[in-house]
Amino acid sequence: MRRALLPVLLLLLAPAACDSLKDTLKKVREESPTERCGELMQYAFPGGDIEVTKTSVLPVETESIATVVAAAEGTRKNLAPGGVPLREVAVECRFDDGILTGFRWTKGPLR
Repeated sequence: MRRALLPVLLLLLAPAACDSLKDTLKKVREESPTERCGELMQYAFPGGDIEVTKTSVLPVETESIATVVAAAEGTRKNLAPGGVPLREVAVECRFDDGILTGFRWTKGPLR
């Protein structure tokens, strides 16, 4: 009896999973590389309570026109200015054809 219910349950849950995947893909397609870089900075340091303050696209010399290097700066809201670890943080994100291929901290978060 349980084996007979499993396919029915999977069929009922499939539309919900597809809707969630569609929403995620839509979000990825609609966001700019700078917005994505700011979000990645927040995700990379989840306990940091980082507020994105500035985003920009950096000039890059490459053979591909599909390469974008974005930068994001932020402030950690849970730290006092001038302390250690640093309150101000920054990252660079490299995207090739819209796919993240590089991520690096350029300022902070722990030093």
